[in-house]
Amino acid sequence: MINSLLLGVTFGEWISTWYHIIAIILIVIGIALYILSKRLTMVIKKTSTVEPNDKMLVTIRVIGLVIFVIGIILFCLPPKGLE
Repeated sequence: MINSLLLGVTFGEWISTWYHIIAIILIVIGIALYILSKRLTMVIKKTSTVEPNDKMLVTIRVIGLVIFVIGIILFCLPPKGLE
């Protein structure tokens, strides 16, 4: 009941909009890229160590953070924002 008072829709209606589903997917992909960036860099470069300021490591982390921020922006849209 409180959820329908705050958003004007129920949680089921809110989470079933297409851009909220895409937002959740983008958030998960962004977090996964950031967490796995060191391992991905080691696999791509075929080395066992990676320096913290490695260009590829920083690039993968920045891409992960950008995807995460896009997901957060989409997640914050109101339920009837893009319809």
